[in-house]
Amino acid sequence: MSSKALATPFIRHVTTRGYAQAAPVAASRDARIQSSVLANNTFVAALDNGSPVARVTIAFKAGSRYEPQTELGIAHVLRSAAGLTTKNASAFMISRKLAQAGASVSASGDREFVYYTLEATQENLPEAIDYLNKLVSNQEFRPWELSDNVPRLKFDLAAIPPQVRAVDLLHKAAFRRGLGNSLFIAPKKIGTIGSESLQHFASTSLTQGRCAVAIFGGSQERAAMIAQNLQISTGAEGQTSASTYFGGELRKEMGGDLAHVAIAVQGAPAGSPQSLALAVAAKALGNGPVIKWGADNTPLAKAIGNVGPFAAAGFNVSYSDNGLFGVVLSVAKDEANAAVKAAGKLLKAGNLSAEAIKAGKNQLKVQVLSEAEDGTGLAESMAAQGLNTRSVKSPADIANAIDQLSNSDISQAVSNAVKNKISMGAAGNLAFVPYTDEL
Repeated sequence: MSSKALATPFIRHVTTRGYAQAAPVAASRDARIQSSVLANNTFVAALDNGSPVARVTIAFKAGSRYEPQTELGIAHVLRSAAGLTTKNASAFMISRKLAQAGASVSASGDREFVYYTLEATQENLPEAIDYLNKLVSNQEFRPWELSDNVPRLKFDLAAIPPQVRAVDLLHKAAFRRGLGNSLFIAPKKIGTIGSESLQHFASTSLTQGRCAVAIFGGSQERAAMIAQNLQISTGAEGQTSASTYFGGELRKEMGGDLAHVAIAVQGAPAGSPQSLALAVAAKALGNGPVIKWGADNTPLAKAIGNVGPFAAAGFNVSYSDNGLFGVVLSVAKDEANAAVKAAGKLLKAGNLSAEAIKAGKNQLKVQVLSEAEDGTGLAESMAAQGLNTRSVKSPADIANAIDQLSNSDISQAVSNAVKNKISMGAAGNLAFVPYTDEL
């Protein structure tokens, strides 16, 4: 019996630190995304759709892939320290002024980027932007405030879902370094990363050449003004070493009644046609039942069969220079052997019917267009696209690109992907979980 537990996207798992109250949901009208690169090499994008609530995202190439190997976990500490005292304002002042403006700020991150996102009504936006600037610029990382922040880091680790832990292990097994760096600080490293290390990482990562500013519900001129007023270093983008796909497996025995397993092969980089084709294929493999308590007739569920309650979904995650395409599942420990082998066999076969591909395209379009209604998600997406490709595609453009994909395009992308070595990350009760050479 299949479950919907893994139907919602969780691969881009974030640790978020938020302040003040949430702004109301926005309304929108038809508008086009505008983007440009400023003279200081900062990317700016804007969607001026008349929304009464504006969302502003300032993003940097400061994700976990850029961590020094001697300071793993520093990106987690950086985003957790958002809102602490800076040279421009105290933590109390930042929190109080945002609350008085009815605004909220969150800091989140993935393997490549750190996002600082503001939500505020149009009438209070200028004041809120001023304090977003103060929050991002000239961060000080005072040692006593970092010590007070340790319990938050411990809570972040305690709250990691086991499926996310499995995917985190999968990245480590697949890429080793760079993209293989964990999103989360290791428990033994908490409290060991000092103010000087954080200051150095911030000064080299939070720079104009590694920055993107995106605004939902505002003009491109306002986005450019925000970028130009940031008090950050003028450093260039710099060179980033590519993450090589190696393949392998990592397992973390945690006990319990369930096994959580993520298996994948090498995918495609963000912005490539192959990446979009693999995103369709991931939906085609399966994403749980589409009706609550309904039957799951996807290829993945059929392959696993009747092994008792389980949750399984295909996934595709793309980064600037690489990606992963695979399956993640949670299953009772006693049924893990059969379920994981069945999922691995389906993944390596790479065969998808025309009906499954059609369903996958429709489901992906619904997801893309639905996420566009979330102003925060769209602002962060615009910033991420800008940092990856120096351009932005609207959700409608992406939906049109999905329509243009032929069945042969998708089948060819899957066939090329499954030729690569398989990788696996597993967490939970692994007594009966097979190893990759047994798949």
